[in-house]
Amino acid sequence: MSLRSSACPAAICVLVGAAPAAAADPPLTVPKAKLDAALHCHGKLQGAKRQPIMLVTGTGATGDEAYAIGKGAVDAYRHPVCTVNVLDFTTADIQVSVQYLVNGIRSMERRAGRPIAVIGISQGGLLPRFALTYWPSLRAQVTDVLAAAGTQHGTSLFVPATCVPNGCAPALWQQAQGSKLLTALNAQPDETPGPTSWTTVRSATDEVVQPQTGPHPTSALRGATNILIQSVCPGRQVSHIGTVLDSVAFAAFTDAIAHKGAARISRLPKDVCAHPYAPGLDEAGTSAILAAGGNLITPRLVSQVPRVAAEPPVRAYVRRRSD
Repeated sequence: MSLRSSACPAAICVLVGAAPAAAADPPLTVPKAKLDAALHCHGKLQGAKRQPIMLVTGTGATGDEAYAIGKGAVDAYRHPVCTVNVLDFTTADIQVSVQYLVNGIRSMERRAGRPIAVIGISQGGLLPRFALTYWPSLRAQVTDVLAAAGTQHGTSLFVPATCVPNGCAPALWQQAQGSKLLTALNAQPDETPGPTSWTTVRSATDEVVQPQTGPHPTSALRGATNILIQSVCPGRQVSHIGTVLDSVAFAAFTDAIAHKGAARISRLPKDVCAHPYAPGLDEAGTSAILAAGGNLITPRLVSQVPRVAAEPPVRAYVRRRSD
């Protein structure tokens, strides 16, 4: 029997039913004004007729830069799109960075008056999972997550010893295979929390996040539709950042939005391999941007962002949550 069907007054029933979810969400420690200022939206979000999209960038970049790179595709899709500019080019402690996404999801859902969808690249594929795992109230606010080249189980290509003696950005420590943060996250029983539908896309030729093939691809999640681009378009060379701009990734995302549940490979367009990138993206221009991407991000990681000598401590709420 539900609480609402019992004899208790309606107002009390509502409060009783709402309390557990509210109590389960960790508090946000970043000032609200700072979180709000980080959210940037494009298109009509207020009372949106089309489902709003949160685009989440990866380590070393800003939300504005992610939007600029994918602008042709998201403009052609004609859904309102928002991004968040996370602290220190998304290189700070993930336990801090995720708060920007949590606040952004809440704000978007409230302003649009409807649930949103999320698409993220690299750390931007990990952050939605982190948010929905530890802030369970968000699960009803996000219908779909597509994580492209997500660092879900860490990358074997990053060795912490390379950070000695000068240190590394906090998020680099945390995305290494076997990090304390990912060990705690991956100890949770559900890799795809809530009623949200989960789709992952990865590339066998990813030069940053590995392994992407074999029995345990790092970007794949239990309970998700997990798509290897080369299984759809054999022989295709797709870089790490290029994964989110790939025609297969964007087709999977739009398929998930258009249908209940995660994307299905069987529903992808028959000509999905005819163009390397998402509709609306110029092939030559996008290829040039991807080729130059390392020249923008690497200097930031080396000399432009704060570095620490060891992985940040794992916070209590991350260690204890198990539902």
